[in-house]
Amino acid sequence: MKIKLLLTATLACMTYFTADAENFFATLLGKTDKEVEARLDKVWNHFFTPGDLSRYEADGERSVYYENPDGTAFIMDTGNNDVRSEGMSYGMMISVQLDRREQFDKLWEWSKRHMAYEAGTPWDGYFCWQCRTDGTKTGGSNASDGELYFVTALFLAAERWNEPRYAEEANSILHKIMNKDGDATGVYNLYNRDNHQITFVPDRNGHMFSDPSYHLPAFLDKWSRCAASEHDFWKEAATAARKHLMDASHPDTGLYPDYSEYDGRGYRWPHAGYDTSIYMYDAIRCAMNVGMDYYLCGADKANQAAAMKRLLTFFKNDGFRHSHFALDGSNSFGGYTQGMDGANAVGAIALADSPSEADRELALEYVRRLWDTEPPTGKYRYYEGMVYFLSMLHVSGHFNLDF
Repeated sequence: MKIKLLLTATLACMTYFTADAENFFATLLGKTDKEVEARLDKVWNHFFTPGDLSRYEADGERSVYYENPDGTAFIMDTGNNDVRSEGMSYGMMISVQLDRREQFDKLWEWSKRHMAYEAGTPWDGYFCWQCRTDGTKTGGSNASDGELYFVTALFLAAERWNEPRYAEEANSILHKIMNKDGDATGVYNLYNRDNHQITFVPDRNGHMFSDPSYHLPAFLDKWSRCAASEHDFWKEAATAARKHLMDASHPDTGLYPDYSEYDGRGYRWPHAGYDTSIYMYDAIRCAMNVGMDYYLCGADKANQAAAMKRLLTFFKNDGFRHSHFALDGSNSFGGYTQGMDGANAVGAIALADSPSEADRELALEYVRRLWDTEPPTGKYRYYEGMVYFLSMLHVSGHFNLDF
């Protein structure tokens, strides 16, 4: 019966079809398919040509992908000299989108061997958010966006390569992480069942608030079609995620906080070493999440276009100079990054079909900025680079949720 249910879920995924995503480099900039494919090949080779672990800190080093003799591989957080579930799941998503099964399998095997918590423990089903490069766990919990990308990448791999095993693994993760007895063990469900929103971390310290950049309604729509169970829950979770992305966007600047209350207000987590209630590291991904949902699902287009217009106008008026702000736009510091060039270009998709010429010109400017932006190099190439790469896939029409 279990196998039958899993196969039925997989077939449901495979029979759902959406039109191919638009290549905005072509439609807005006039780039040819050959030019775009060459650019994506260049970016792939930049980040995924296997690196030399003995010199990963060298200035100008490009790769974040490192292979082991045992047939596994990991994505290095080169800024912190470790491996994050975020990066591993991003690497798997990039690999499945570009039909790179060898790299996908090597990353997934490393994740299962080293990041997955042991069966029978309270954290079973989750993945340790931080490991050393030798696989030793150093983080004491998970990072909830990792599970989001792991599960979605596995569902897509099942379709792309006609391999039900990946879907079975995805469904096993979902079953485990949505059936936790948090009050007894201190480990909670990934999603709050009362409000259908994702937890920042499903433990006693982190399950009462969220992170706007973890809200990925397009992924949850996928789960509502592909998961072996709880389709209605995931459909409602997708709706809740869309709403959160609007609630968390500042009404004037469009800026997002790094962490948020479930009602969208910025949340300052006392355990963090910085003010998590302002626009900083995680928050750059929110524009990518909104733009992705806009073009893949189209369920909240008017609100999403308005939010992206506020956000992109704010950064343009700032002169593309800063990366960190109070939500009202004050107290700016830090430099505008390649990751922001990427994520904001995805957000600009929400303005590309606007009836307003000014909005379309704004979208064009952001897409052109991404095309002109070279991928990051050096010690801190990992996070900005992975957001940049995912954004290139979105804007070029190479990101699909149905194969």
